[in-house]
Amino acid sequence: MIKCLISLLFAFGFALTQVCAQDYSSNLAKTSAWLKNQQLPDGAILYSANEINPYFANLAAIGWLQDQSKTPQVEAWMQWYINHLNWPDYNGLYGTVYNYTYSNGVETSTNSYDSADSSAATFLTLADALYNTGNLGARSFVENTVGEYILNVTGNIVTGLQQSNGLVIAKPDYQIEYLMDNSEDYRGLEDLANLAIRAWNDAGTASWYQAHAASIQFGIQSVLYTSTTKLYYPYAGSSAPNMSTFYPDAVSQLYPAVQGVVTASSKQAKNSYIAFSNAWPGWTNLSFSSQTPFPWAVVSYAAYLDGNTPSVNKYIATIQKEYVNVTPDFPWPFYCSEAGWFMRVNAMLQ
Repeated sequence: MIKCLISLLFAFGFALTQVCAQDYSSNLAKTSAWLKNQQLPDGAILYSANEINPYFANLAAIGWLQDQSKTPQVEAWMQWYINHLNWPDYNGLYGTVYNYTYSNGVETSTNSYDSADSSAATFLTLADALYNTGNLGARSFVENTVGEYILNVTGNIVTGLQQSNGLVIAKPDYQIEYLMDNSEDYRGLEDLANLAIRAWNDAGTASWYQAHAASIQFGIQSVLYTSTTKLYYPYAGSSAPNMSTFYPDAVSQLYPAVQGVVTASSKQAKNSYIAFSNAWPGWTNLSFSSQTPFPWAVVSYAAYLDGNTPSVNKYIATIQKEYVNVTPDFPWPFYCSEAGWFMRVNAMLQ
């Protein structure tokens, strides 16, 4: 259903305009159908035509749960993930998953990954999100097919990479403590702690992960946040963020609120969103495309959390024009992770 918000603009007197919301249900259905075409018969979700990236696929699957009919497809992805766990990987870590190439029906491991922490953390969030659907079959899948042992192995990737300052490095051979990754790490451990209680009544495990999540939160707030500028460093030891640099400097400012490190209604979250919007006032029209080709649907989710529905609707209108209502639909660089965030924000506004 299409809704409209009425707003008054002041320009040489009063001018009445309509800021129309979009057809959220249609966007959700079309995006879900497109994502289904990105899934291989064994459950893998393609990042590009010839790549499988577990981190991006996890984000896609979290959003895909907004279409309740696609729960089996999400479970199929999670089964693929479990089937491809490393015992151990090239860094000696247990429970990571490599990126894969895909060609002529054959999936081939690259024997590498972009980061160990974020892939693990987003899988934990996905498991919790699936359980939260309330579907009895989905809950059984999390409890018995995924199981607490696998999730503990996954959670221990994050805690094992955690440093004395509370922050988590991306991987042993790339020891960078990113704001975006750590925000996801915090969310993943919090979600695992909550799941441990609800699925297995395991208070000890919940307490363990909550303590580590709190340590990450403290690290983000004490190491990466500067009260003088009210901005975050994009990674520990970096220069002050250059807000004219979209990624990672500007967009990373939104991640603590998006992942719940700070509440979206907090002054800190509001300041971050204002700083981002001031630096990129045309983000709803993809003004950042001069620096990155991707549509960054997560920004619209941050805007939703901030309560800026008119900007979200403008962004959705842009995505409809550029990706949804074109032939063929959802052309590259729209990819699976974008689909996940786009479904999440449309579902929130239905």
